[in-house]
Amino acid sequence: MTPPEEEWGRSYSVNGRYLLPDNKSSKHKTHVIKKSVNPHWNHIFSFSGLNPRDIHNVCVELTVWDKEPLTSNIFLGGVRLSIGSGISNGKEVDWMDSQGEERLLWQRMIDSPGDSVE
Repeated sequence: MTPPEEEWGRSYSVNGRYLLPDNKSSKHKTHVIKKSVNPHWNHIFSFSGLNPRDIHNVCVELTVWDKEPLTSNIFLGGVRLSIGSGISNGKEVDWMDSQGEERLLWQRMIDSPGDSVE
């Protein structure tokens, strides 16, 4: 993702890393990358206390924000990685909405516990 030229020099941050449905206790932020037109984060996300049997009931949500020092941050985009069933723990939920490549990436993570997946 590259911003338009008039936005060059802004700071960007992967601001959200949530494990849904429990997003309050699993919220994490990465560092801000300043003055970059092509920010890149190379982080390994690890969630402790997650039972492998529950992996089909959770979703990882990642968001990217334009970090503004004096105003509200601007949402640039995000992704939710899950099985995309629309159901978590037997209930319909709107955040289990992954499709296509998102679902394939989630399945690769399920199939490769403990390994890095891209």
